[in-house]
Formats: sequence, C-alpha cells, structure tokens
Amino acid sequence: MILTSLDDREWAAAEVKLGGTELIEEGAASLRRLLDRVDTAQMGELRKLMVITAGGRGFEHPDGISVVPITALGP
Repeated sequence: MILTSLDDREWAAAEVKLGGTELIEEGAASLRRLLDRVDTAQMGELRKLMVITAGGRGFEHPDGISVVPITALGP
C-alpha cells in the first residue's frame, strides 16, 4: 500500500502481514525491494516504511522499518 501526501511531496509504504517473525521479515524485505525501485525525484520524500500486523506490540525493525499492530492505528 502506498500513501501520499495531499501535495504529492511525501509518501509512505506499508505491507500488511498477519504477524510472526517470519512474515514480518518477509514484509520488511518486500519494502526494501520497493525502495530500491522507487524514483524519489518523481515520488518525493519517503516519510516511513511500515509492516502492519494483526496484533502484538509495535517496534522499530533494525533497518528503520516500523512494525505496527493494526490496533494502534486510529481513524
């Protein structure tokens, strides 16, 4: 999922996974591959990469990708 700011100057990307170490690592790897292919001159500044999980605790992955339980997201 790609999210852009209203002025299209910033963007974020999220990968949705059920959870568990293996799936979180899979989601983080997918986001790193995406980042390698993005033309930031065209897309604007990257604000955040995140793996959204079904539950559990949120944390920062060693490479800076946020792992966020869907229950922590608000309207």
